[in-house]
This record gives sequence, structure tokens and C-alpha cells, in this order.
Amino acid sequence: MKRLGFFLVLFLVATFTAQGQAPATSKSVYLDVVESTGSSTTVNHWRDISGNYSQTKTSSRELAVTVRNMSALPGEFEVEWYFFGKPANGTGRFLYDKGSKKVSVAPGASEKLAVDSKELSAHTVRDYYYYGYNYTSGDKADGWVIRAKVGEEVIRVKGSNPLLEQTAQDPAGFEKITKATKGHK
Repeated sequence: MKRLGFFLVLFLVATFTAQGQAPATSKSVYLDVVESTGSSTTVNHWRDISGNYSQTKTSSRELAVTVRNMSALPGEFEVEWYFFGKPANGTGRFLYDKGSKKVSVAPGASEKLAVDSKELSAHTVRDYYYYGYNYTSGDKADGWVIRAKVGEEVIRVKGSNPLLEQTAQDPAGFEKITKATKGHK
């Protein structure tokens, strides 16, 4: 009987102590991302019968992000997205768009987000017959990273390729690539 009373007192103390704390939130989240081209336009400035041409391609990326709470607790997540590009005629990754959104997800439920990037343009001139050269200027998309956070803690990362995903999991490496913007590499 004394044991039952002791456990009852212990239970009541734990219950009243827990009420004074911040509500618990889930840290168990699953991210699924489906990528599409988004908007894309091609403008032909000129073209001749020998196959030479000048054109400008403008495109954006669109992601369908599913945030699934895998816990029995409700989840308050901040979903961050980062889009990276590179020069159309070279290398050197840079950040060209980013954003975030807070999402509340019930236990065992999921929430869908549509994420669109800014547009990037690349201009190409090809002249094989007379001059034999290709020239491309502008930028093109190179990848994306989606992160789920609870507070300041990053709990899940999804990237368009394994290298970006691995870099996004390392705080120092991720800070380095997100500071590289167009013209500030």
C-alpha cells in the first residue's frame, strides 16, 4: 500500500511539473521532394538554314515538398529551401534564391508545400558554319536543399544530389556555400 501511495505522489509531482514546461514537439519528420522544371521559356532571336542560332532560355525550378510527422506528438517545423545555380559556361556554385515557412503538422499527418525558385536566364549563340564557335552567357540551375528545423536544430535535410545533401548537414560547410552569391564567391 505504501508503494502505491509513493507512486501516486511521484505521478502527481511529474504531472504538475510537466504543465509548467513548454509543450513538447516532435523531432521525427520525413521530407519527400518531387522536382519539376517550373516555368521555362526559350526565345529564338535568329536561326538560319545552316543550324546557327541565337537564343535565350529562362527557367525556374518548382518543388513539391511533403513534410510528414512520424511521431505521436504534434510537430512545429520550419522548412527552409535554398536554390543554387552556376554560370552557364563554367563552374562555381552560388545561392540564387532561398526562403522558409513554418508548418504545424498533427501526429502521423503530413503537410504539402509548393516551392518556386526565381528565374535564371542563359543566352547561347552557336555559329558552326562561318566562325565555328559556341558562346554561352548567363546562369543555370545547379541544385537545391530543403531543411526541416525545430527551433535552431536542423533535424532533416534533403538535397537534389548527395554532395549538396552532405554539405547541408555540416553547419560550417553549409554556411560557406550559402554565403556564395552571384558576384560574391
